[in-house]
Amino acid sequence: MALFTLLASSFTLLGCETSSRLDKTVQIAEHKDEPAVAPVKADHSGSLEERVARLEESQARSAEALEWLTKWYAQQQQQQQTQADRQQREELDPDGVFAVDIAADLKLGQVEGPAQALVTIVEAWDFA
Repeated sequence: MALFTLLASSFTLLGCETSSRLDKTVQIAEHKDEPAVAPVKADHSGSLEERVARLEESQARSAEALEWLTKWYAQQQQQQQTQADRQQREELDPDGVFAVDIAADLKLGQVEGPAQALVTIVEAWDFA
């Protein structure tokens, strides 16, 4: 049991990292068809206040583009929802009862059985 505890604690110590993964942050093109762009290393220099100020300036420069993207995304979501609603309305109800106009068939005498029957069976076939 003591050996297991010793092994577990040594693996735990070996697995710990002393540096942050955020310090190694780089931006790389996510898509292969995009032209190769040199990685941009994040600037981690300066005090916390300076770093926050740089982030705020960067966000302010991107605010207009982010606002446009947010509106565009909302429009896309609305269009998708409208399309989904339309498809749902157009979908046939499996338990529904649907009427078939057979007036032309009655005039041509293309029916069998009494005209006052409660059920009408419509047969169709193709001679192609």
